[in-house]
Amino acid sequence: MNSQKDFEIHYRFRGEQRHFRHQAAHLCESDALHFATLHAGVGTVSGNVAAGPVMLAILQAEGFGITQVHWKKNHNSIGN
Repeated sequence: MNSQKDFEIHYRFRGEQRHFRHQAAHLCESDALHFATLHAGVGTVSGNVAAGPVMLAILQAEGFGITQVHWKKNHNSIGN
């Protein structure tokens, strides 16, 4: 059985609305911040920061110009 789920991640990069899909078994706020910075092509929220308090990850992402990160599980997800 495939435990991967399809998520839609939405964010703003320097004020411009962007979104993409990501497949994973689960997703948390730190993960979404990490993947949004990768998608924007500006760097990455470091593993140590992403594993720590989420506020540090948010501040680091904001430093890259990433804001308003949110995500939702796609209802047509693989392995519902």
